[in-house]
Amino acid sequence: MGRMLFVDLSSGSFREEALSDELARAFLGGYGLGAKILYERQPQGTDPLGPEAVLGLLAGPLTGAPLPFVSRYTVVGKSPLTGCWGDANGSGAFGPALKFSGYDGVFVTGRSERPVCLVVGGEQPRLVDAEELWGRDTYFTDDYVKQKYGRRAEAACIGPAGERMARIAAVISAKGRAAARAGLGAVMGSKRLKAVVALGSGQVPLALPEAVAALRRKYTRQMKDGVGFSNFYKLSGTPGYTEIAVVNGDTPVGNWAGDVTRLADSSPFDYDAIREKYITRRKTCFGCPMSDWGHAMIREGPYRLQEEAHVPEYETTAMFGPNCLNTNYESIVKCNDTCNRYGIDTISAGSAVAFAIQCREEGILTAEDLDGLEAKWGDHAAIVALTGKIARGEGIGALLAEGVKVAAERIGRGAERFAVHVGGQELPAHDPRYEPTMASIYRNNATPGRHTQDAQYCVPAKLAERFPQVDFGFSFGNRKDQMQGRAKAQRILSGLNHCVNASGTCLFGFLSTEVDFLPECLSAVTGWEMDLDELVRTGERIGAMRLLFTVREGVNPLVLPFPAVAAGKPALAGGPTAGVSVDLDILTREFCAEMGWDQATGRPSKSKLSELGLT
Repeated sequence: MGRMLFVDLSSGSFREEALSDELARAFLGGYGLGAKILYERQPQGTDPLGPEAVLGLLAGPLTGAPLPFVSRYTVVGKSPLTGCWGDANGSGAFGPALKFSGYDGVFVTGRSERPVCLVVGGEQPRLVDAEELWGRDTYFTDDYVKQKYGRRAEAACIGPAGERMARIAAVISAKGRAAARAGLGAVMGSKRLKAVVALGSGQVPLALPEAVAALRRKYTRQMKDGVGFSNFYKLSGTPGYTEIAVVNGDTPVGNWAGDVTRLADSSPFDYDAIREKYITRRKTCFGCPMSDWGHAMIREGPYRLQEEAHVPEYETTAMFGPNCLNTNYESIVKCNDTCNRYGIDTISAGSAVAFAIQCREEGILTAEDLDGLEAKWGDHAAIVALTGKIARGEGIGALLAEGVKVAAERIGRGAERFAVHVGGQELPAHDPRYEPTMASIYRNNATPGRHTQDAQYCVPAKLAERFPQVDFGFSFGNRKDQMQGRAKAQRILSGLNHCVNASGTCLFGFLSTEVDFLPECLSAVTGWEMDLDELVRTGERIGAMRLLFTVREGVNPLVLPFPAVAAGKPALAGGPTAGVSVDLDILTREFCAEMGWDQATGRPSKSKLSELGLT
């Protein structure tokens, strides 16, 4: 769109800036452009919950274009969980609505004296009083916005958890599409910004509209023909992976300390049974033919819902399910609904519940500490109750909502042993003992504890043909015992994944087409002639920009402690990942050598920065 909006909530002022082609091509959009802007304009050492902190909401160059799989947006800022670079990726229709409002990104500083909504599109950007929304959940807020501004209005909002600046708070759109990680909902709450409302009615300008139309037909056909992972996403989306992950050992069990043999029955996670009993309808993000997410309804029993709720994605199901030794699916739906309403990261919340249960099992916490809850493994009633306390900030929940690192430090008495995180960010539900490169992904990046910044476990169709000199054969649990030789594939996948995220493309769609989707679509929309080699370099530049921000904040991700239990130390005695121990030293050494990063300082070398144009 060629425009960025800068808003100072303290003064109520607005300023527009042009986005040059040079800057856009170098960093694309999303967290690429966000990292560049924040590195230059947010001073080192800024308090992430202070008024000087910058919060950005950005689309990508493909977001909202008439193509499949291009609805994503990113929230960026300094993470209050980790103290370093933070970003969170969201789906639905907010990203396209932001673009249609005329902006590639909106950056907010300052702190409003009273709760406000930022409204863009239609008229001039404006701040609207949100006093009547403060304290309301995200579902109410979404309904309110559509009633007030029309059904095409889209809101990215926070719930009560973000308002009270809980460190695991998320930004929510469409009643449950969460930009969840890094605690950026707390940053939004610190500014008393209840929602960003996009009223856009414009269009994304296309350099080559006929080529774009042809590419939409081409890649929609590939998805329908079953290219890559498309059959899986069309059939079930990520909820269909839970039972598979239990069988192959990818999912954590019992706060990462157990193996899948501790789950006597995985049938409650069978997707066909879930679909038949709970799913009411399938839905899709803006302009996407995939329809890979759905709604569920529970009409009776202790976990009945007020209205339809999002079907829990794999990560959510794994963290409230196997990681808590919980096989009651209805309780997981309820936990997901609670987190979405209050604006909480489900991965972090599920991890916090498992942490609390293990602390209770080990005698570190008592039932009195847990507000009268016995909180045993598999106790779905206690799991739902703890989740509610986290969401509402009640009793022990107020502490757990700060994340497991802070909670363990304040509890003491050895609780740190059971807090599974890297740098303060709770680990997601892909086990390094199943896919060892995940350990490197979780630690050796600007945002620790994140699984979608490299996506080593998923390789798009035709990628191996485009890079025949690189071995991509490690993915999906292959060669669990082999630690060496993984870095070349990780560099390529990391670079492309950064471009997927920064461009506004959905990772699921990218994995459901041939790998040329990204350069072909970017070339047709922007008019730039881009190929995979350029995108790998662009992704490296984006990754380096994020890393420079993190290192400048005093965090060297390469030396952050890694939870021994997630690295198989000691190794599990049973299950499909029995005996696997991850050698993170080898993975880190080879990755740094491949990337041109100094293993001691975490900094990209001067020659690498020069190569990437970051002198």
